Amino acid sequence: MFDNQHDRQRLLDSGWLGARGAGFQADLLACGIGKPFEEGEALYHHGDLANGVYGVLDGAVQITAPADDGQEFVVHRQGGGFWIGDLALFAESSRLVSVIATQHTRTLFFPSLRLDRLVRDNPEYVRDFYALSHENMQTALRIMANLAVTGTEKRLVLRLLHLDEGASKSDGWIIVSQDELAEMVAVSVPTLHRKLHHLADQGLIELGYGRVRLKDRRKLIAACQC
Repeated sequence: MFDNQHDRQRLLDSGWLGARGAGFQADLLACGIGKPFEEGEALYHHGDLANGVYGVLDGAVQITAPADDGQEFVVHRQGGGFWIGDLALFAESSRLVSVIATQHTRTLFFPSLRLDRLVRDNPEYVRDFYALSHENMQTALRIMANLAVTGTEKRLVLRLLHLDEGASKSDGWIIVSQDELAEMVAVSVPTLHRKLHHLADQGLIELGYGRVRLKDRRKLIAACQC
């Protein structure tokens, strides 16, 4: 049984689980198993059979999805408080995406057998899991809508603002390479490089090796509204 009080409170204070009822929260966390992953290690791959749900405690994961030509592209990155794995599990189907740890990452894993028993004993909990699927669909639709925005720099700013929401609040850095960020924004790496440096020259962001930090969210948001 998962009984780390600090981690429990962290999950209860944010995101999907924080909005659920106390009974569901307690019953779900009683099913959790701590499971760490090292950088580059997969929580699961596209096409795997679903075997459970993951909640990210700290660290970060990267989500990739296959295109029609078979190549996998980075679509999103998220840190602590993120939950994934519900859709394929409750559809009794295979995974639609791959989820890879981008740094040392601690997760809570909820095996399918335990969740099956939880829902069988508490049928009303299905609504709570639907709320998770709704939240993740909302994220997917937001990514799709932002990709449709015209203007490379505006599209980049929208993606940085979204990624910043899931970044570690201890230092504020978004850990992402320029190659990965270029995939997320659907531009070439040289174009991304120019746009990033333009934003840095304006004092809106700070660049580091394999990372970006937002310095003025207000002005970045204003730039998207022009």
